[in-house]
Amino acid sequence: MSLDDSRPLPAGKLPNELLDRFLKVLDCSDPSVLVGPRVGEDVAVVSLAGEDTLVLKSDPITFATDAIGYYAMVVNANDLATCGARPRWMLATLLFPPGTTPSRVRQVMVELQQAAYQFGVSLCGGHTEITDAVTRPVVVGQLAGTVSRSRFIDKRKMRAGDQILLTKGAAVEGTALIAREFAQKLLELGMRQDEVDQCRGFLTDPGISILREARIAAGCKEVRALHDVTEGGLATALRELGAAGGHRLRVYPDRIPVLGPTARICKLLELNPLGLIGSGSLLIACGSEGCRGLCDALSEAGIPVARIGEVLEEGSGVEALEREGGRPVPWPAFQTDEITRLY
Repeated sequence: MSLDDSRPLPAGKLPNELLDRFLKVLDCSDPSVLVGPRVGEDVAVVSLAGEDTLVLKSDPITFATDAIGYYAMVVNANDLATCGARPRWMLATLLFPPGTTPSRVRQVMVELQQAAYQFGVSLCGGHTEITDAVTRPVVVGQLAGTVSRSRFIDKRKMRAGDQILLTKGAAVEGTALIAREFAQKLLELGMRQDEVDQCRGFLTDPGISILREARIAAGCKEVRALHDVTEGGLATALRELGAAGGHRLRVYPDRIPVLGPTARICKLLELNPLGLIGSGSLLIACGSEGCRGLCDALSEAGIPVARIGEVLEEGSGVEALEREGGRPVPWPAFQTDEITRLY
């Protein structure tokens, strides 16, 4: 797509090839900025006096209206955790459509505050507005945290031979979102109420937060990159990880865990779990020597983990093999997240 192309863009994140081209016009020459805007990077990192760095993140919640305050806190905190930072301060912009009641506004604020208590974050300001610019509630979070330079996890340190690990399974967040937003449709397609309720519960079990596993991974010296799976699903997240780390990746689709309830929802709705929004899953690039110990530590903490591939030579892109040593198979690309098809 050319820069002067006047065709409308589809809903969802800007495609990575366009984003990469547009980011090149931005001037971020401030020497205090250690990590600036770049495809595959979810945070900005700024040098402070001494050893600390300030890590900044902004992300909107546009899909979920149920538990939107919790979602906003978690997805922003997840990105900070992927570079080893501790989430500390949050600003939230709350946009509601006309017709919203005061009780609904209060409910979202209470959700945000409860999540802030849970994750040790200070909810220190923001903006609230009723506007016809939105048709459903939107929460835009801006979260800041700190990490010392010596403990900062920089994706650019990835090396050929590093193992790629995935926690939990594909599309954990998508499973919870669909069950919360489209419960009636699932029931009409044959799911039982208890199955829908189980999928709704994916919000907290296995959970869309990756803070615990990121904290464990950050304690392993052989871990060189962390990346959480968000919009566009695992297929997009692996491309982003490779782009940020400057390396090609190899993945084995047969090793990618898809939990039973997720597989059932995707089959009923004809969705591909690899392209479905997936907060709750953490991608880890870890040196081979530390891989076994890290997997053991995650398992002991009750966090499932699978080795799904490895880092290849410098470059970009994802190579998929049907199994280790097997023949190449296509690795899917999604112009928009699979969940947008339901909206």
